[in-house]
Amino acid sequence: MAAVECKNCNLIFDGNFCPQCGQRADQIRFTIKKLLGEFIFGFVHIRRGFLFTLKELFLRPGDVLRGYLEGKRVNYYRPFSFLVLISLAGSFLYSRLGIIEYINEHFIAAGEIINFTRKYFSYRLLIAIPAYALTCWIIFNRSHYNFAEQLIINTFLISQSIVFMIIWFIVTIILKPGTFIFTILYVLAFISVIIYQTYVFIQLFNTGKIFIRLAKSITAVLFGLGLSFVLSTLLVKLVTILGLY
Repeated sequence: MAAVECKNCNLIFDGNFCPQCGQRADQIRFTIKKLLGEFIFGFVHIRRGFLFTLKELFLRPGDVLRGYLEGKRVNYYRPFSFLVLISLAGSFLYSRLGIIEYINEHFIAAGEIINFTRKYFSYRLLIAIPAYALTCWIIFNRSHYNFAEQLIINTFLISQSIVFMIIWFIVTIILKPGTFIFTILYVLAFISVIIYQTYVFIQLFNTGKIFIRLAKSITAVLFGLGLSFVLSTLLVKLVTILGLY
């Protein structure tokens, strides 16, 4: 086997695994076939690096995602494993600790989508990921990332966005605020997610003038949110018609 350069630590070596950092030698570009393998692996394996991935996606998300797609993966949690753990935490807090009841009592936006999310929290996440991926694939069409790689990017993005909502869940549970403060906290959590997602896209798609990147990033976030909401609404209507909800 010919010598290869490790994409994680740049060591030149022979073999299937880097002797310095342990990463596999055959880190190739994501394709739909490879993505399917990542999806299956994410549900049956637990790997170290969760807290490190969480921290790095807060501090330097663009660098992390760019490096991950280029092959620097050994230190990071796999995207679907990351999604599973965060969605489990979010689903538990959302449905078991009184959040739904509190929203229905205090917030005007309560309704079918809110109640549907209680039962099908993971489905809401899975809908948002391809919605964002399609939006990014169209808006950032000059980037070299294919659709499978956009799915990876937005799996991390949506997972990390749920962390903001988890923080809001915890604050709400602790404070038990009245209607006015509850609404402010909800709006702040929503705005923080939009700001974070915009920041990620500006860092990741880092070519061109900053104002154009900012405009594209905001557009991608808003269209991603809009498309995921439309798809969620259609899903609610479908499962209602089929008698599944």
